[in-house]
Amino acid sequence: MNRECRQMPEKQGNSLPARAVLRPDGLYLALRDIGPGELRDAFMQETVVRVPAAESFVHVARADIGKAAPDTAPAGLIFHVARCGSTLISQLLKTHDKLVVYAEPLPFNELLLPPHKWPRHELVAALRSLGDAFARHAGKPYVLKFSSWNTLFCDLLAEAFPDSPWVFSLRDPVEVGVSLLNQPAGWMRDADGPAAGLRRYVDPDGAAQSPEEFVARLYGAFCAAVGHLDAGRGRLVHYEALPAAVWEIVAPHFSQSIDDRQRERMAQAARVNAKAPMGKALAFASDAATKQAAASPALRQAIDAFARPPLERLERLHARAAHSAP
Repeated sequence: MNRECRQMPEKQGNSLPARAVLRPDGLYLALRDIGPGELRDAFMQETVVRVPAAESFVHVARADIGKAAPDTAPAGLIFHVARCGSTLISQLLKTHDKLVVYAEPLPFNELLLPPHKWPRHELVAALRSLGDAFARHAGKPYVLKFSSWNTLFCDLLAEAFPDSPWVFSLRDPVEVGVSLLNQPAGWMRDADGPAAGLRRYVDPDGAAQSPEEFVARLYGAFCAAVGHLDAGRGRLVHYEALPAAVWEIVAPHFSQSIDDRQRERMAQAARVNAKAPMGKALAFASDAATKQAAASPALRQAIDAFARPPLERLERLHARAAHSAP
């Protein structure tokens, strides 16, 4: 990102942050000339690949990192455990006229991927500056739906955006485990690449004896990480409650009103597979029973040992928070 770097403009317009890198002298962003209305794909990176666009580069000096206006914080943050309906949540929120939704934006992955070379307070400030860049692009309230592994660093994101409410999307850990074993996430397959360091955050002692145990520990690590956040700022969203939870829980929690017309648009969109490629709509079909039937005894045993205890602690924590809320 050394080509013709400039300072962050006052108004970014259609300049979508597509890449990010931290260097000793500051934050560098690659911007693509893609408007918010193009973000219809299930994941932002699919839009970046699909839409031809000019590219430019900006530099935020290290001394200026974190100097974002208060009103540039996201309207909401979406964390999740993977394969749990979080893409459905983000796709339904995209039907809301007053929101822009960024689904698993690559620049946040690039800043959060360990090892973290900047001190914590500066990394948090860089995340805030990146949010500022997305706010300039959106031009109205926006939501960030993160990659599943970003949940391991949800404390950094919650600190970067202290006034942004968040939700944590959950599904029965057996069903998540079956899905991850059958089709591992990209970073899980990257045993020798940059993402390999993530395994140390899930299983720091290398104690996992099998793939089943690793995915169970991963689910537990997600729940443990979210358990350190302020429960008063968050809501748990269960797979079984979708799609209604989007208009009954998520949108109101993100201060977005839902009228009858908006609810119908969301309900209509929910009938389509949320991850289907653009132009290839597929009807949604639940696979919960299939995944439960496919779960091996080894997976169930690992889930009971490493995933359910932190999940149950998280559920109790949020139950107490809800009971004590005014």
